[in-house]
This record gives sequence, C-alpha cells and structure tokens, in this order.
Amino acid sequence: MAGYSFERPMIRATARVLKNVIEVEVGPEVWTGRPVESESPGLGQRIAALFSTEYVLDRPNASRDGRSIISYRAKADEIRIQVGEDLWKTKATTFGPMTILYGGVEYTINERLTGRFAVLRGTEPVGVGRLGFRSCVIEEYPPALEVFLAHLSLGYVVRTLTWEMFG
Repeated sequence: MAGYSFERPMIRATARVLKNVIEVEVGPEVWTGRPVESESPGLGQRIAALFSTEYVLDRPNASRDGRSIISYRAKADEIRIQVGEDLWKTKATTFGPMTILYGGVEYTINERLTGRFAVLRGTEPVGVGRLGFRSCVIEEYPPALEVFLAHLSLGYVVRTLTWEMFG
C-alpha cells in the first residue's frame, strides 16, 4: 500500500542520568531538557544540577521567545510548564486525578498504580501514556496537543526522578 503510513504519533521522554539530560522524542525530532543550574559555570552548579527539579527544554526549530521551563514541586505534587509567557500547572487532589488547564480547557490525568495513565477532556480520552523506569511515553493523541503533551512528558520524568531522589 504505497503512500500510506501506519505509524501512530508517539512522544517518548527518557532520562539520560549519566549525561544529566532528559531527551524527548517527538516524532523524528529530539528535544533536550537540561537542568537550569547546568547553564551556570562552576562545580557547585554542576552538583546542584544533579538534584534539579527545574529543566530548560531546547527544541530545534523553536524560537527563543518560546523558551520552555518545566519544573516539579514535590510538596504540592505539581508539574509546572512555562513556554514563553504561558504557564500551565497541574493540580493534584487527595486520592484523585490530576488536572491541568491548557488553552482554556481542563484536562484530567487519571493515573493507575501500574504506571499507565489517560489524559481526558471531559470523559473523552485525548492521550494515553505509561511511565517506565525514568521514562514516559504518550500515544494516541491529536496533533494539536503534541507540543503540550511533549512538555507534560518531560514533567512526568522530572517528577519520577524527584521521587527517586527524595522519595
């Protein structure tokens, strides 16, 4: 069947601990998340970067105006995504799902103990994912949400790394 592609879109974020980066594969592109502290010179900053909960995401083909900073705040179980002037934050509920407001629409993230999760708009699934060892994969999403979900996947990996370090 020439001309047809049966590949499904997928986002894969993976921590490369020895390199102190998180690589986010978004289709054919690879985005790189680096600890904010790694941008400063000096040994103290490099050591601090090993325990960072705040990452700068470098995206090929993105303008500097759209600089992305993704962070995780453990006390509130909150992933924060800032792209340029836009800021999105997850809200955790006790024994319930996480929510996040993006583009004026509230999305719910239902997580299972197995590491699988679903991103819902109302009751409609708009993405499914799974957490692995220092990784996050998101599939079955509409193209319009790809950039947002790629940032969220990096946030999930930072969250996992934080739990690992300070758990």
